[in-house]
Amino acid sequence: EIVTDLTPLAQKKQITLHQECEDIHIIGSDALIYRMLFNLVENAIKYNQPGGSVQITISRSNGKAILRVADTGCGIPDEYRTSIFEPFFRVDKSRSREMGGAGLGLALVREIAALHGGTVQDEPAEGAGTVFTVALPM
Repeated sequence: EIVTDLTPLAQKKQITLHQECEDIHIIGSDALIYRMLFNLVENAIKYNQPGGSVQITISRSNGKAILRVADTGCGIPDEYRTSIFEPFFRVDKSRSREMGGAGLGLALVREIAALHGGTVQDEPAEGAGTVFTVALPM
């Protein structure tokens, strides 16, 4: 559903979306889990470059659902990795008007994951880009 909803934005930005998702049942709020994953995928599209890609995977590991969103965008500088989940934080404040948003997307992702007993972490992707991994109990 999220890929379908974000395909027009991806096409506009010439971003390819890939998904590889196991059939996993997570107990929690459908609306909040949708919002959490939507925010991650939307950011991966918005902060990517034309011709880039976004890979969405959902799998299980050690009794947890692992939701992973990897992009080929500009990545997040190391000095900002501890701040990106704070409300209203923007890595590049000059892009606020161009990209839209208020800097709440990743703060919401963190809060939604925590409300469901899970965690979220980010890491640099191989080469370029960013990978966000959410682990939720099943």
